[in-house]
Amino acid sequence: MSIADSAGLHLVASLASYELSSEECHFLQEALPAGIILFSRNLRDPDQLQDLIQSIREEVSPSCTIWLDQEGGRVQRLREPFTHYPNPWRWAKLARRDAGEAARMAQLAGQVCGMELAAIGIGINCAPVLDIREKDADPVIGERAFGETPQLVVSLAGAWLDGLQSQGVLGVGKHFPGHGAARADSHKSLPVIDAKRDELAEWELLPFRLLLPRLSALMTAHLIATGLDEEQPATWSREILHTLLRKKWGYQGLVVSDALEMGALRGSLQERAERAIVAGCDLVLCCTGKLEDNAAVLEGIERAHAAGSPGQYRATEERIRRTLSPYAPPPGDWRTLLRQSDYLRYRKQIENYADTALQDDPTEAHS
Repeated sequence: MSIADSAGLHLVASLASYELSSEECHFLQEALPAGIILFSRNLRDPDQLQDLIQSIREEVSPSCTIWLDQEGGRVQRLREPFTHYPNPWRWAKLARRDAGEAARMAQLAGQVCGMELAAIGIGINCAPVLDIREKDADPVIGERAFGETPQLVVSLAGAWLDGLQSQGVLGVGKHFPGHGAARADSHKSLPVIDAKRDELAEWELLPFRLLLPRLSALMTAHLIATGLDEEQPATWSREILHTLLRKKWGYQGLVVSDALEMGALRGSLQERAERAIVAGCDLVLCCTGKLEDNAAVLEGIERAHAAGSPGQYRATEERIRRTLSPYAPPPGDWRTLLRQSDYLRYRKQIENYADTALQDDPTEAHS
C-alpha cells in the first residue's frame, strides 16, 4: 500500500451538512478515512441521520466508523426523541449521598447512551471526560467532569464507560494528560499547567492510568504540562505520547488527537497534522466540515509518512484496523428501541433519579 493509499487510515474527517455532497463523496472515496465525526450541523432528525450514515457506508466505505460527542449535559449531539442526559457532574454530586448508587446510575446512563448510538449506527463516542474538576480553572471542563478527585472520576467515569461499551460502542477517554486544571480554553488558546511530574502522576494522570486497561482509545489535550514536556503541547509531544504512554505505561490502544483546528495550536493544518502523527497520534481529527481542511490534514499525514522510514507506520495502521473494525455497525431500528420495555425502564430511572435525587441537596463544590 502506498503512502497516499494508507494516509486516510489516520484521518477522522468531518462533513459540512445533512447530506454528502458530490465533492465530499469524491474526496472520501479517494481518501478512505478511518472515520467521520458528526456534529449538530449534520443532525436534523434520526431518519436524516440514518440516511447520512447509510450514504457514507454505501458511497465511501462500509468499514468507515461514525464518531460523535455524546457526553451528556451541554455536550450532547443526539437529542429528542432520545434521552436527555444530565451532565456528568450530576453523578459526582449524587455520590456525596450514595457513592454506590451514583456509580450504578452512571453505568446505566452509559448503557442507555450505548443502546441509542448503536441503534442509529454510531460506533464510537468521544467520551467519557477523564479530567478532574478543579477550582478556579477555566469552565470549559467544569460540569463535564465526573468528579473533583481522581478516585471519584475513576469510579464514575469508569462505570459510565463500562455501560457504554457493554452495548458495542467504543468510548474515547479524554483529554490526556488532563485538562481539568487548565486556566485557558484550548479551543481558543494554549493552556499551560505548571505542575511537577510527581504531582501530575498523583492527580491529573491518575484517572487515565487506572482506566487504561478498559480504554481502547484516548484523546489528547492541546496543552502544555510542564512536568512532562516543557515545550510541546501533548498532541505534539513524543515525550508524553511515546515515552510515557507507550513505553512506560505499555498502552496498546489508539491515540487520537483533539480537533486540529483548535486555537491552542499554531501553524497550518498540514503542519499540525504532520506534527501530531510524528509525535505518536494514530488518528487525527479535522472537525471544521470544510473539504479543503480535510484535504490539508490528509496532506499533513502524507508528509509525516514520507519523512519516516519505510514501514514505520505499518504497526500503527494494523492497530487502527484491529481496534476500529468492530465499531462500524449498520444503522439499526431506532424506533423499535424507543418502544422496548427495558430501554424505557432504564431511561425513566435515569431521568427521574437525576431530576429528583438532589432536590434536598443544594450544595455545590464550585459555582
